[in-house]
Amino acid sequence: MAFSFFKKTPAPQVETRKPVRPTAPAAGTATASRPPDSMPASDPPSSAGLMSLDFVSRDPLEGARRAGKGELQVQDVSSGLHPVVEEAAMLFANGDDEAALSTLERATFGDLGSSTEQVWAMLFDLCHALGRVDAFEAHALAYAERFERSAPAWPASPSRGATSGPPTLTLAGKLTAASRASIDQIDRLCSKAHVVRVDVARLHDVDEDGARMLLDVLVALRRCGHGVAMLSATVLRDLLAPRIVPGKAEGPAQWLLYLEALQQLGDEANFEEFAIQYAVTFELSPPSWDARWVSSVLAPVAAEPAPVEKNARIALRGEIVGARQDAFAVLQAADLPQGVMKVDCSELCRMDFISAGLLFNVITAVQATGRQPRLVDVRPMVAALLLLIGVAAVAEIQQRRF
Repeated sequence: MAFSFFKKTPAPQVETRKPVRPTAPAAGTATASRPPDSMPASDPPSSAGLMSLDFVSRDPLEGARRAGKGELQVQDVSSGLHPVVEEAAMLFANGDDEAALSTLERATFGDLGSSTEQVWAMLFDLCHALGRVDAFEAHALAYAERFERSAPAWPASPSRGATSGPPTLTLAGKLTAASRASIDQIDRLCSKAHVVRVDVARLHDVDEDGARMLLDVLVALRRCGHGVAMLSATVLRDLLAPRIVPGKAEGPAQWLLYLEALQQLGDEANFEEFAIQYAVTFELSPPSWDARWVSSVLAPVAAEPAPVEKNARIALRGEIVGARQDAFAVLQAADLPQGVMKVDCSELCRMDFISAGLLFNVITAVQATGRQPRLVDVRPMVAALLLLIGVAAVAEIQQRRF
């Protein structure tokens, strides 16, 4: 895969300040939402700094004409984005919600120029996604005072859309000590969902350190009542099987991960046999069989979707992370009509950087079949990432309005 790494301009220095909270102002005092005293008083910003955010590409086929075949194309079209927009979008994509929120809150005290409305939309969106009603209302009050216009109201719809299943993380390549960031992502996903799926189909190797890290996370999450369902656990089982030699006390973590793969597959007979072999080989108590942690119990396989009808709704939902190959299968169905293809993103909660790059590639391929995706009702935090990646060069993006 080939990525274009974006050269960012230094972020403007802005004054750090605690976010506004809605409190009743004392008599004779200024409201908490005013700019700091060190900032000179000025007239309310003109409407020139408040742009309409449709994020619509004027030439949606331009990127497709430049895209190669079979290679992940990530275009550098970020020069028009404010550094704050880029930073907050990446933090959110990586699951660091608090850092993204802090970045946006600090930025609203500075001069954002033409990106003013975009940054505020992202701030309201993130407060809504996190369920921060008080913060949302405080920022709405500050917005109304500063711009002398109506502020957004707390949306009536749920802050997190329904998903088509548990969030999924893909582990690929070699699982080693260097895979810490990917392993930590499992923990972050479990903070937002009771069950997380981990796709191991693209693993090529696992060393002792990588096996230990993954086992530690699984044990810790289960103690907290969370579940991790492995997809394609047969790949992990077959990868580790040649190393599981009874009587040869090497690679204890890989032995335990092998037993984990058997449990995920629901293979109780082989689990019990190799648990005994583990105890004899290492002179340690083996793990016990627990049917609660079988993958098919934690995350039942959904029925195959019905063929897409001509006027059926096409949608992206939930959290798309780990660049799963089937994450955008709904866009590639062979029986979809040609022409503009409306993709409902109202329930799309989050997308990570790699998945956004994969979406760019998928859309480019879809265009070659005579279809033109139009992503509608995209939340501002996700729309900012898609702009950063360059998806707007190959698809129309219509951002949700607050």
